[in-house]
Amino acid sequence: MVSPGVAMPKAKPTLQGSQGSYTASVVVNTPPQRAWQVLTDYEGLVGVLPDIKQAKVLSRQGNRLELAHTYQAPYTFGLRIKARLAITENPPRSMGYRLISGDRIKGLQGTWTITPIPGAVRLQHRILLDPDLPDFLRPAYFELSESNLLQSMEILRDRMEQR
Repeated sequence: MVSPGVAMPKAKPTLQGSQGSYTASVVVNTPPQRAWQVLTDYEGLVGVLPDIKQAKVLSRQGNRLELAHTYQAPYTFGLRIKARLAITENPPRSMGYRLISGDRIKGLQGTWTITPIPGAVRLQHRILLDPDLPDFLRPAYFELSESNLLQSMEILRDRMEQR
């Protein structure tokens, strides 16, 4: 039993997969509603997540929305990459997204899942990404994007655990 005032150790994110097909997950000490609130604050995550430089909800109809993102990070080799995403929300448990259009991106799709577990939730991000890059740059791209995925999961965990 943990004494009051003693911080629980933070769960480390895990990452499985390679070459643009990944599953990242982390246990977050928060209720599902808080996790959902943070995850769907699309415009509020600008400047919080390391690669998202701009985000704007372009349209919303019920649980479907279109989002414009601008990414800039080591994995973009310093370039600003724009993408339009179609998102389908299934609150408060999951969302799926797919690329409508983007710069230097052949394919991008994924799902976010929030699964309640005793006293916490498991946040999971499955992603398939295919950059439009020359073959010689792809290994560096994937290595840098893997680091970004783990860092983003840590940042989301910390933000979700804030009260």
